[in-house]
Amino acid sequence: MQLLNNKLIQTVFFGLGALLLFSMIFYALFVHAFPKNAEEEARIKQFQSTWDKRAQYYKEHPHKELSQQ
Repeated sequence: MQLLNNKLIQTVFFGLGALLLFSMIFYALFVHAFPKNAEEEARIKQFQSTWDKRAQYYKEHPHKELSQQ
């Protein structure tokens, strides 16, 4: 394989490997730094349908005051 003996290709592969390694480490640290709060997620999802219904209502019934902005 002559391609793998090329210094430019070796540098590119080394850079991609280092990028992959550091991104995996960063992701693992990020996941542990911000754990999911199941109670908070459930509380937010409780109101999601209400927000969707309001958004749909205001699309169908635009207000004059809001449309002037």
